[in-house]
Amino acid sequence: MKTIKLLLLSFCLICAIPMINAQSSEVPSEIISALGSGNASQLSGYLNDNVELVIDNKNDIFSKQQATGIIVDFFRKNKVSAFQLLHKGNKDAASFAIGTLKTATGTFRVYVLTRKNEIQQLRIEPSND
Repeated sequence: MKTIKLLLLSFCLICAIPMINAQSSEVPSEIISALGSGNASQLSGYLNDNVELVIDNKNDIFSKQQATGIIVDFFRKNKVSAFQLLHKGNKDAASFAIGTLKTATGTFRVYVLTRKNEIQQLRIEPSND
């Protein structure tokens, strides 16, 4: 009887591990915080070596260094006042966050896609609201 209980407990724990991993694979809160404060250097620490970037008239895959420069320039031109997280989710090893970035020059829709806590795609586009 003791062996059956131990096996059942082990089975339950093994089944719970993927759910725990899935829950912890969200976009890191530091990325959300960096967007809210317009902190390009903090955000750049999470960029993948190559990142798909859509900001202003730039829409391409850039190196981490190039992407950092574009993000710095964007935040310099658009002083951030707030970031509101609207939706987040994950599937397999990828996670995403969608939000609204309010700046002195306007409102932007933000989409962030991460894998293994590295930004793979970042889109900051004018909001249609």
